[in-house]
Amino acid sequence: MNLIVGPSPHIHGNVVIPPNKSHSFRALLFAALAEGTSQITHPAESNDWLLGIEAMEKFGASIEPHRKGRWEVQGTGGVLRVPDDVLFCGNSGIILRFFTALASCCEGRTVLTGDESLRHIRPMQPILDAINALGGEAVSTKQDGKAPLIIRGPIRPGTARLDGTDSQWVSAMLIAASLVEGETVLEVDNPGEMPWVDMTLWWLARMGVAVENTEYRRYRVTGSRGFAPLEYTVPRDWSAALYPIVAGVLTPDSEVRVSGMDMDDCQGDKGVVDVLISMGADITVEGDTVIARSSMLTGREIDCNDFIDQLPLLAVVGAAAEGETVLTNAAICRQKECDRIAASCETLSAMGAEIEERESGLVVRKSSLRGAELSSYHDHRMVMSMAVAALGAKGTTTITDIECVKKTFPRFVEELAKIGCDFQKETP
Repeated sequence: MNLIVGPSPHIHGNVVIPPNKSHSFRALLFAALAEGTSQITHPAESNDWLLGIEAMEKFGASIEPHRKGRWEVQGTGGVLRVPDDVLFCGNSGIILRFFTALASCCEGRTVLTGDESLRHIRPMQPILDAINALGGEAVSTKQDGKAPLIIRGPIRPGTARLDGTDSQWVSAMLIAASLVEGETVLEVDNPGEMPWVDMTLWWLARMGVAVENTEYRRYRVTGSRGFAPLEYTVPRDWSAALYPIVAGVLTPDSEVRVSGMDMDDCQGDKGVVDVLISMGADITVEGDTVIARSSMLTGREIDCNDFIDQLPLLAVVGAAAEGETVLTNAAICRQKECDRIAASCETLSAMGAEIEERESGLVVRKSSLRGAELSSYHDHRMVMSMAVAALGAKGTTTITDIECVKKTFPRFVEELAKIGCDFQKETP
């Protein structure tokens, strides 16, 4: 499916934001590790969610939709069985990272793989090294530090060192350490993406796991088995909320509302709202509703590491802001669903933007954008960011193969079309 986008001034209305994927997966994982029956309400249901359920059931959990919007999870009590088949992780980095670490807590060997992106772009060596340091056995079949992987457990209490550039490596090993009876120490080099680690630490604290965190560089985890069952309602996704918010800021004569947002949630991407306000965006918060209005922005330097997934969207913002916007500390973006630094530079250049690629970020100057034919790169963030860019461009933009948006915002096209965005789906 392709998306045709035309210039769209005067967008007005309320956008319904989907639940957060990262909280959903942590809820699923901890419910499956707990004793007894847990309830998860309004998770982010997507192909990744279904793959996560399939994988967790192979570890011994039982997971069923109980009634509309609610899932019932019969947990394993922290005693995981060895999967009797390969775990296919699709295009999900969080499934590959988290379930590789879980596999290290099993007696026996587990095989994990994924799609082309996981097998060729997503590095796994830091987790493999940490598992090996803790007495497990973890190998990449191609010896390139990427999937397919073979993992043998169980790991034991001890000390492991790992790279923290990607928060998923750290989160995965923190979760694994919580299942190891005794004390495990993780020494972390180059800590980054701290809000995502904070989310994992929030969940560990919620489940009663004692974790001592020293400046995100050293974690002392006192593990145990037998978490209590949980009841959890997944909050709305700040990452998804930013696309209509930015659309409201960048298009003329517009006012967009996103409601039901948890202002106290630990999601790091909500920090982008403060960045936009610092650039001059007319954004107000009334209770649980964020209201974004047409604004004139001024460029600035932005450290992207706390909201790393938003580099493509912030590049779009930079093209609309007066002067120069410099996006820094984002090298890990090259190891997401695609190389988001290169892809953002390529797509915005095709639309006429004055943009420069750097090793760990981008420099973007105010530009008059024009319509173009763009690739999705099979990356949901790229599709949504370029669709927002196209709303303010001259002429029509075509974005090919947009089915990947279902990963985090299944109704992205429908919700934004509802408020006046000129979005049309086209079957090629």
